[in-house]
Amino acid sequence: MKRTVIEIYALLVCFGAMACLSINTGLVIYDVVSLVKPSLIINDYQYKNHQNNNNYWQHQLSRSNTIKINDSTLNPKKNEQNIKRPLESKLTQQRLNSYQSVIEAEKRNVIKGLISELIVILVSLVLFFIHWRFVLNKK
Repeated sequence: MKRTVIEIYALLVCFGAMACLSINTGLVIYDVVSLVKPSLIINDYQYKNHQNNNNYWQHQLSRSNTIKINDSTLNPKKNEQNIKRPLESKLTQQRLNSYQSVIEAEKRNVIKGLISELIVILVSLVLFFIHWRFVLNKK
């Protein structure tokens, strides 16, 4: 059972294509789960900062040197004692809007990854079947 160099090449391409298919199939499954439950994939820091108003408010205060509250820009490092916390209802709305933005950004990243993974799967399948048929026809 002597193999030619071309047959060995075709089998190696098939092996590589199967490796790509295996890896990308796992990534696609992860991305589908991420699309169904996007709150699972946001980083812990973002998740914790959006769980309640106190965490969100502390995050907003420490996030940057300046913060915009009630149409006025303040510098929390200099004027920390002058910054008044918004009403709970307004703060809750800001927190929920921010959380929704984080979720939407993560969904967009997942969809971009899913598209690239599906392209790799398509290319791998084409390469596999072309080279596998070559190997079968050589026998």
